[in-house]
Amino acid sequence: MNLYNLFNPRSIAVIGASNDKSKVGYALVSNLLSGAKRDIYPVSITEKEILGLQAYPSVKNIEGEVDLALIAVRADSVPSILEDCGAKKIGTVIVIAAGFKEMGPAGAELEKRVTEIAKKHGITLLGPNCLGTIDAHSGLNASFSACMPKKGRIAFLSQSGALGTAVLDKSAAEGIGFSKFISLGNEAALTEIEFLEYLKDDKDTDSILMYVERLADGAAFMKIATEITKKKPIVLIKAGRGVRGQQAVMSHTGSLAPEDAIFTSACRQAGIIVVESIREFVNMAKLFEIGITTPLQNLVILTNAGGPAVITADEVDLSRSLSLAELKSETKESLRKVLPPMAAVNNPVDIIGDALSARYLAALKILVDIKEADAIITLLTPQMMTEPEATAIILADYNKKKRIIPVFIGGDSVEKGIAALRARGLVNFNYPKDAVEALDNMARGTRRKEEGGRSSNNLHASELQMMPYKQMSKVFTEFDLKLLGIMVHEKTDLAAAVKKLGAGPYIIKAMSADVVHKTDMGAVKLNLKDSKELETAWDEITTSVMTKDPKAVIEGMLVQTMSAGKEVIVGMKRDSTFGPTILFGLGGIFTEALKDTSLRVAPISKETALQMIHEIKGIGMLTGLRGEKTCDLEALAEIIVKISKLAVDHPEIKEIDLNPVMMGPESAEIVDARAMM
Repeated sequence: MNLYNLFNPRSIAVIGASNDKSKVGYALVSNLLSGAKRDIYPVSITEKEILGLQAYPSVKNIEGEVDLALIAVRADSVPSILEDCGAKKIGTVIVIAAGFKEMGPAGAELEKRVTEIAKKHGITLLGPNCLGTIDAHSGLNASFSACMPKKGRIAFLSQSGALGTAVLDKSAAEGIGFSKFISLGNEAALTEIEFLEYLKDDKDTDSILMYVERLADGAAFMKIATEITKKKPIVLIKAGRGVRGQQAVMSHTGSLAPEDAIFTSACRQAGIIVVESIREFVNMAKLFEIGITTPLQNLVILTNAGGPAVITADEVDLSRSLSLAELKSETKESLRKVLPPMAAVNNPVDIIGDALSARYLAALKILVDIKEADAIITLLTPQMMTEPEATAIILADYNKKKRIIPVFIGGDSVEKGIAALRARGLVNFNYPKDAVEALDNMARGTRRKEEGGRSSNNLHASELQMMPYKQMSKVFTEFDLKLLGIMVHEKTDLAAAVKKLGAGPYIIKAMSADVVHKTDMGAVKLNLKDSKELETAWDEITTSVMTKDPKAVIEGMLVQTMSAGKEVIVGMKRDSTFGPTILFGLGGIFTEALKDTSLRVAPISKETALQMIHEIKGIGMLTGLRGEKTCDLEALAEIIVKISKLAVDHPEIKEIDLNPVMMGPESAEIVDARAMM
């Protein structure tokens, strides 16, 4: 689809234009007239002239060519108007009108009809139920937003028009500029995927903000996002994170990988910076506004106030990826020469409360030249002698030599300084936490080298069924995955199994598609010394299972030697958006208690599997505590990769649990497994 005319049209028809200031049709015409000069054609069946422009009863009455049509009429009128647009050869249409699938089945049917008409005529369709588009570089406001942002390098995609206008308005007050704003609406035709494809190579866009409630295609989203984040950062905030739906209770993986965790992990896997609040969202835009699109992790704090400096230092220390730069002795000595005796020349550098702008200048001349710092967080609090405006001018000048992050804390006393920052291409962070949190998010959002996922249908717990052991074993064998032990189908064969396994003690467990939780069903017995005890356990397990579920079918008993080692879990859950998702964490009794896991979207490489292993907080348990030997992490990574490949090749399998996988210095053995369809 050609999106060019959504941002650069030479001529625009506004269908539903009005002279009534309370109508969307008035706002659309007014906004278009306030931008760059274009041919604007109001279309109205009641008005002859709108805002000084001739009005037309239909687009078919317009003599000139029309690049873009905006439709702001009742939903039930849209199909016939879209047919008129097709007859007029208008190739791009934005349906502002609401009243479609967001209203229920009847609206969904109407939207389907509109989509079919657009497809028939080859119309590039945005909406319906959207705000429109804005391109600050071409001077286009094809929306009913009250705010036309200043020209900037940030593109903003939003699935909520109202939140979009709120962020635009707040950003304007903070001095943040945008390249483009796109309100996606119901995404009947165009989705976030097409716009990301466009923005990937857009010369006016250096970074992208996204507000999403859903994704059109998880795999396609990850693919294009991974390409974009190689050169342009993406910041995303998602709504509906607390609505997880019905979780699968048949496996640990299902409970440990809720939809929100999978969504966040998949986005980070694609290199997307995920934030949780509108405040964080706007603060990331501030970083982009001042040209920070790559991580800056080693920081210097320059301040005229001790308390805020300590708070800022605490924020840095408590962050996940930032640090305070260690100043060299020669740097400290240089600072002492230009600062008062009471000043602190460690990091933070406190030039004390009576500092005029000249003292900030003296410190900055030294600090901008040190190689150990990536950026300088500069705090200013208003004292009687403070010079916010003059200091702001100095910061803007020295920002050309090293990144300056201004934090002017106060009210009316610092407003002139903040205005001076904005006038010179800088923005102000209201509080230390805002600046540090944004830098931390940027550092943590570094793109990871992963492979994209695939979409599939989501199944709830009530629809899942255990795979029979024989079927699961056959699939596992395809990928050289072997479950520890010997499958025994007759009690009389237990002695032969014991002889083959060697010295005990032994475990025996019932293998049945009807037995999900073996312990609850009395379907497992431990610490058995010999075949005689195994035979007794066989009878006890059979009785217990049949008592609790008379219809259960036991395929046989798996007999294993009891293994010592560290227990981990490897799992797979097929997500409705991203497809097969791989989980790793501590297993056994720690699985549900600690919930210490890492997630990736399949397929994944061995390198990625090793990254997953090292991500968990409890990695020390596997790498050797108090002189213990390191577990065989290479073998464990191979199992994770094999499960990843299995999940991609077998879409009929919805969940897998390998719990536990028993880890030793030279081994990784699958002790228990189950797969759900």
